[in-house]
Amino acid sequence: MQRVILFSGHMIDSPDRDTPRFPASMEDAASARIAAILEGWRVGKNDICICGGARGGDILFAEHGLDRGAQVWVFLPLEQEAFLDASVRLPPACDSGWEDRFAEILGQSTAVWPEPDSADDASENPFAKNNSRMISAAKSCADGGPIHLLLLWNGQGGDGGGGTADVAHRVEGIAAKVAIIDPTELH
Repeated sequence: MQRVILFSGHMIDSPDRDTPRFPASMEDAASARIAAILEGWRVGKNDICICGGARGGDILFAEHGLDRGAQVWVFLPLEQEAFLDASVRLPPACDSGWEDRFAEILGQSTAVWPEPDSADDASENPFAKNNSRMISAAKSCADGGPIHLLLLWNGQGGDGGGGTADVAHRVEGIAAKVAIIDPTELH
């Protein structure tokens, strides 16, 4: 049976973030937890993993989905250069190769780029719109079957519209299995 796994998670903190949410020092622990959950859910070649492409949680999830042979669909809210600047790149002194890792997953995944905005929705937050697109795709792929939801989330509201809290609230009650990894509790 095909499983659909929807992921949303925090980005690795930029060095100027006032309140740490997902510091780079927690990357390995988060990666191990994501891998363990996908293993426990027996995610494999017949399954579809849906996520964004930001540094941190999205890229970690995509890498593990690909490692397990799943189909990975990466939804992007902005055109590539704008997205890289907004959600992937860090200053060279603290970068973990996120841009190279992003390129690697794009080369092995189905990338879903934003459609040109119509005049009616040009003012909508592109990240919130991307969450809607991911949730819609997950429902469509599941075709009435269960959706598994994996979140790398501290349980708090985000820095703006379209974050992990947005996904968590939109899919509340429709996911068959839910796993939440709180990056503030990783060691």
